[in-house]
Amino acid sequence: MKFKKFGRVTLALVVSLGLGFGITSCSTDFTAAFLYVTGTQYNQIGAFQVLNNTGNLRVVNGSPYGSGGTNPIRSLVSSTGRYLYVLNNGSPSADSSGNITYSGENISIFSIGGGGNLAFQQSYTSQGTGSIRMGFNSTGSYLYVLDEYMPQKNAAGQIVNASSSQSTAFPCPDPSAPGIWRPVGAITAFSVDTNTGRLSLITNNQQTDSSGAQLTTFPVGCFPIDIKVSAGFIFVPDNGPAPGSNNTLFQSVFVYALNATNGQLTLTQNSELPTGAKQISTIGSDQANKYIYILDTGDNQIFYYTIGTSGLLQAVTGSPTPNVPASAVNPVALTSDSKGKFLYIANAGPSSGTTNPNSQITAYTIQANGVLAPIASPNPITTGSGPQCIIEDPSNQYIYTADSISNTVTGHVLDPNSGLLTDLRNATSYATVGTPTWCVASGHTD
Repeated sequence: MKFKKFGRVTLALVVSLGLGFGITSCSTDFTAAFLYVTGTQYNQIGAFQVLNNTGNLRVVNGSPYGSGGTNPIRSLVSSTGRYLYVLNNGSPSADSSGNITYSGENISIFSIGGGGNLAFQQSYTSQGTGSIRMGFNSTGSYLYVLDEYMPQKNAAGQIVNASSSQSTAFPCPDPSAPGIWRPVGAITAFSVDTNTGRLSLITNNQQTDSSGAQLTTFPVGCFPIDIKVSAGFIFVPDNGPAPGSNNTLFQSVFVYALNATNGQLTLTQNSELPTGAKQISTIGSDQANKYIYILDTGDNQIFYYTIGTSGLLQAVTGSPTPNVPASAVNPVALTSDSKGKFLYIANAGPSSGTTNPNSQITAYTIQANGVLAPIASPNPITTGSGPQCIIEDPSNQYIYTADSISNTVTGHVLDPNSGLLTDLRNATSYATVGTPTWCVASGHTD
């Protein structure tokens, strides 16, 4: 049977359209997530779309955005994926007494639009001085901000964080300023309205000040380093010394239990946990919160623990594990894959120059008994210069670092079976905001 000319043309058009739609549907590289990078050079936030098929990044229209304050050093995405919280550490200045104040210090909140664009909502101020880290509880209903110094008042009622003599209020000798004593660190707690992103202060209903008023913070140890909220507890490593320890206990962990009903924090132990680390850089966990990890830049090793009764950290047999190979130094950030099979560590390297050939990712298998075993070659994996963070994207396909020396985001494809990382297709490195400090991602893209 022969087709008339009109029939042949119509059939060809239908076939062409069908093939076109087929090819398009199979090759569409949709947005799997939004990636955000904070940078301190110009107080900015870089925003990218993560493309599903390739992991390649596309700059969000309007990026970069102002951070809402000065010196943005950390960020978090809300449990709904619709809000970005940026911690601006501020610009410090000290008076003749050693009292430190910070200009531009706050927690700025941004709504995340459908295209990944950011819109500033409002900012909040922590109760302590020198906010350095923050974390959500498991449901995102409470936010905890770690401050270097617990608020103390002088005779005039002014908030101060320096004294020329040691006391109960100022128990911590400042190692960089002999003769100056500092308050302990503190946690400021907020409840989170998950619908609006807004914060409300939670006061400490268990401890009062000298006048009998409830504290607005929860005290920790001297010179806190980082915070990890995990399995109903908050863990804060301290640079030390621990108050009342005769200045002998350094590099320890302070523990609070977290009340999931009201956000209150309760002490569970009489003393801090000594770690044996030489210089802690960060504390983290696997995504299932089965293990707690502490990175020690001083001796280039990884400590790891299970969480026992009352939040007591119990060292896994085999801990610590050396961070290998020897060329991978200065471990500063970590993440695990979504299945809790592999651990990845970002090593900033020893150099502070324009490039750093020793900036690497080291990769480990988390064995059934919790012991870390280096993944087979290629390991370590080269990344951008001076990585400060490392994350798995919400689609669980890619690993990204934000690199403070090269001002880049570097991506790798994650093999979920072997844990190996390989270069992204098309491009692996992407320019971003100046002097990146942290990276987070939202999987809510509609």
